[in-house]
Amino acid sequence: MVGTGDTAVGTTPQDLTSLAGKVLRINPATGGPAAGNPGLNAANPNTRLLWNFGHRNIQGLAVRPNGQMYNVEHGPGIEDEVNLVLRARNYGWDPVPGYNESVPMTDLAKFPNAKTASWSSGPTPAPSGATFLVGSRWADWNGSLVVAQLQGESLLRLTFTGAGQLTSEELIPEFSGTYGRLRTAQLGTDGSLYLTTSNGGDSDVILKVTPTG
Repeated sequence: MVGTGDTAVGTTPQDLTSLAGKVLRINPATGGPAAGNPGLNAANPNTRLLWNFGHRNIQGLAVRPNGQMYNVEHGPGIEDEVNLVLRARNYGWDPVPGYNESVPMTDLAKFPNAKTASWSSGPTPAPSGATFLVGSRWADWNGSLVVAQLQGESLLRLTFTGAGQLTSEELIPEFSGTYGRLRTAQLGTDGSLYLTTSNGGDSDVILKVTPTG
């Protein structure tokens, strides 16, 4: 899976012949479309790669232990999102005419069947990379999605039902403003959480967070 931004062109998220503003599903062996893609038999080669559409600016993708995938997405100034990634769904971003950033991220008036976000912000914290915490050593955090935040300079922890409905959210106090902008969150093969900062000036570091259980 590959997440793309809309290239700041208002028509691209809803254009099924454009790769912009989409989640793409690609066969890693060939670079071509993966079997089961909704537009696999389309005439346009770009359409064959699409898994879903209607996105603004996807920052990261994370796979849940149950096989679900979630994306993290930047809104224009509000409505940053975490979305459950589903086949052939429209996520409702359509900033036309021009590039109108005042429209909703998920425009249900225009697209009543658009997929709504699993989590949405108020003023943008600019979420970025995300990963699911897995393992009994994470205790109550096992199965949580943790999201690095750039502008928010924090680490967000979210929990969802099996159907992708939000059940809880919290900012982890130890990371709120402590390390500045957080860019990447990744669960390591050793079961630890790794975070990267994005502050510039030769000051960036990789942080290792070890479960205490």
